[in-house]
Amino acid sequence: MKRLMLLAALLPLMAAGGQAIAQATPDTTAHKEPPGWWRIPGTTSRLKIGGYVKADLIHDLKPIGSPNFFDVSKIPTDGSTGQSTRVQAMETRMFLDLRRASGVGELRAYVEGDFYGSGNTFRLRHAYAEIGERWLIGQTWSTFMDEGIIPATLDFEKPAAYAFARHAQVRYTQPLGDKVALSVALEDPSANIITPTPGKVSTPAPDVVGRLKWKGARGHVQLSGFLGGALFEPDSGSEQRVAASGVNLSGALKVGKRDQVTGQVIYGPGIARYRFGHYAAPDVNGDIKPITGIGATVGYQHYWSPAWSSFAVYNHGIDEPEDGEPSTDADLVTYGAVNLLWHFADHAFVGAEYLHGLREDLLGEQGTADRIMLSVRVDIN
Repeated sequence: MKRLMLLAALLPLMAAGGQAIAQATPDTTAHKEPPGWWRIPGTTSRLKIGGYVKADLIHDLKPIGSPNFFDVSKIPTDGSTGQSTRVQAMETRMFLDLRRASGVGELRAYVEGDFYGSGNTFRLRHAYAEIGERWLIGQTWSTFMDEGIIPATLDFEKPAAYAFARHAQVRYTQPLGDKVALSVALEDPSANIITPTPGKVSTPAPDVVGRLKWKGARGHVQLSGFLGGALFEPDSGSEQRVAASGVNLSGALKVGKRDQVTGQVIYGPGIARYRFGHYAAPDVNGDIKPITGIGATVGYQHYWSPAWSSFAVYNHGIDEPEDGEPSTDADLVTYGAVNLLWHFADHAFVGAEYLHGLREDLLGEQGTADRIMLSVRVDIN
């Protein structure tokens, strides 16, 4: 009886204490969040888990050395023939996006991967932190490229003569008004050069990258540039330093209510640095020189109706080769794609795409490839 009386006396105190704790740490789950986001109870953090599942049926009408994506640089030039078919789901993607308020602005942590690793293993694509929308630290799209105009193809690969790279980096962005922003970054360098003799290639300093971007109601324009290089220390002889640089002018413009036209021109001595190709090679005297290249891309996205859309893109690129390049390196490339998508439900579509590519090597030998793709994609959140 005494225990029951004691418990009855403590109950009001326990309720008052619980109410005080609730007032001290409010449950912020009552705050409304954008669709797809969850508020972590008792915190200012919100979380989103997303991605998509995508399956592809790929049929090649001619040989190409990249069965999982349309890499024009892998088109053979020996006149070989043959067809092949592949079914895959390697582009399936997952991401985790965490954001929270802080005294220095919003903090963001983002991680994303797909299954293009060896043997369909999970592969890291993006992993970075943002601090107050000014600082970015980690791996994501290079500051040199324009992620706002990535071609909307079913093909996982993108045009060959196109700025397309993910790098580990440290980036700072400074707004210059409501519509203009300047970004400067130090990015992971590359040692992908051809050397005249055996030796060691190193990258003593990171790439320096900058971009200026104007964004308006109907589109944007971006101008970016990079400066990088490498050091070659031969087993015997004097060391050589090679510098690489390039510029990228790109943009997008809305046409009508939903259509959009996009374009990009890249140029520079060593521009292949931002497409994972050889960006320097020996000249006739054995001195390592950057390989100058130029590429142009134009794309158009059209909505036939709320449920049907198409995207078409064409890309052309050419290099000024050096004498020390392997004869198998590409000298000229073209890439074209056109698709038709049926958005049969919210966050889901089926589509068909035709791709054509041409590759000419340094000997003047040409090869072409044609591919037909059928894809199904369902978004996760």
